[in-house]
Amino acid sequence: MANFTIKPIEDGRPLCRRVEIIVDFKKIGWGDQIIYPKKFNAYRCEGACPIPLSKIFKPTNHAYSKSSVKFYHPDRVDCSLCSSVKMSPLSMLMYEDGNVVLKHHEDMIVEECGCN
Repeated sequence: MANFTIKPIEDGRPLCRRVEIIVDFKKIGWGDQIIYPKKFNAYRCEGACPIPLSKIFKPTNHAYSKSSVKFYHPDRVDCSLCSSVKMSPLSMLMYEDGNVVLKHHEDMIVEECGCN
């Protein structure tokens, strides 16, 4: 494998990372339906993906290859995008058709971000 140095991000954006985003069910109009939790931290991914990518950004094989092409031929491909690579579920106690039910929703909380 070639030995690369990571180029600095030219537009000054921070590198790909997980940041907080609080979902408040009352503020989005679901406050009467959701019993618990009333709000939660869903997190989100933001930031730039460096060229070339390294393993710390958990790239797919496609993203890693694309990053290598971008390193040598900057005009041929777009940069990889920062996105979620690991999600976790959220269980919610809520009203449904007049009954209290426990719902388990997959992929509600971003656990890790990476470049794809």
